[in-house]
Amino acid sequence: MKPVVLLTGAAHGIGRATALELARRGYPIGIIDRDAGPLEELAGVLRGSGAAVSSAVVDVADKPALAAAVAQIEAALGSIEVLLACAGIGSLTIAPQLETCVLRQTLEVNVVGVAQSIDAVLPGMIARGRGHLIGIASMAGYRGFPWMISYSASKAALIAYLEALRPGLAKRGVTITTVCPGFVRTRMCADIPYQRPVKMIAPEAAALHLVRAVERRPRNCVFPWDMKIGLAILKYMPDFAFDRLMRYVGPRALHVDF
Repeated sequence: MKPVVLLTGAAHGIGRATALELARRGYPIGIIDRDAGPLEELAGVLRGSGAAVSSAVVDVADKPALAAAVAQIEAALGSIEVLLACAGIGSLTIAPQLETCVLRQTLEVNVVGVAQSIDAVLPGMIARGRGHLIGIASMAGYRGFPWMISYSASKAALIAYLEALRPGLAKRGVTITTVCPGFVRTRMCADIPYQRPVKMIAPEAAALHLVRAVERRPRNCVFPWDMKIGLAILKYMPDFAFDRLMRYVGPRALHVDF
């Protein structure tokens, strides 16, 4: 019997594609998003395919509402054994137009929202002695991209948060997967003013990697394959070389100057 998966940020992009792929493989799915119309449309599609699904319109930054939504989903589907935290936001943020309100909102969704999603499902997982938490981070969490300052900060915080949780939860039967996708063709990537076309994978391709992470429970999930090489280079690149690269690449990559 397939485990129940809770998917946040399910209405668009990677989340939506992953929900459809999970349903195709027979997983019972709880779907959450703050965007009511697209979420209910997705729920209708999933039900039409014969999937067991429960949906709730909620913002992951709203802790009481999130806890109530999780209780509703578990009442409908059973205990949640996998959390796939896809809810996230990101936007162009550059030094000359630095806005702390954008940073605060980004941290609230990308870090606190994930932490609250974990908090909502974790007591049950610990009580049962099993569970799987999957957080969507980014390459930008390993090295700050100067055109996505707030987003980079949020993903760095998320990577550290998941890493710090891992040892204590492993003793209690709960595993953690940190996902670092490359460029995926979503609204967020489409809104960045790149000068030249950037190679991106489709959300459906990203969904295959996420479902594989649900099934195999790796410590880390980096995709596509060339991003693994890119991430390794970024992580171990000397600081002076990274600084020089960003100063050189940024102005040639974007229609804006940071």
